[in-house]
Amino acid sequence: MNWITPHSFLSLNWDEWASIVAILTAIALILRWLIGKADVQLFGPIREQLSDVNAGLKEFNQRQQKAELRLENGDKKFIRHDEELKDHERRITNLEERR
Repeated sequence: MNWITPHSFLSLNWDEWASIVAILTAIALILRWLIGKADVQLFGPIREQLSDVNAGLKEFNQRQQKAELRLENGDKKFIRHDEELKDHERRITNLEERR
């Protein structure tokens, strides 16, 4: 039994193989187009919403960093003012004791 002849492969002629390859190529191209179209229509809005959420989170993080910096600076000012207040209280106490 000779499976490969000059004019056939696996009992199919070369023109039959060409038809099969053409049909499979057409099906693959149509599926690729459909999947691409479905991807854009189904996941496009989700991508846009995720992009908006991402931008919102970046803005929130920037605001949070600014707020933390202001809080840190405020803590430093508070500590400085507290030390100044204690110094004033000591001075007042010293002045009262001298009287």
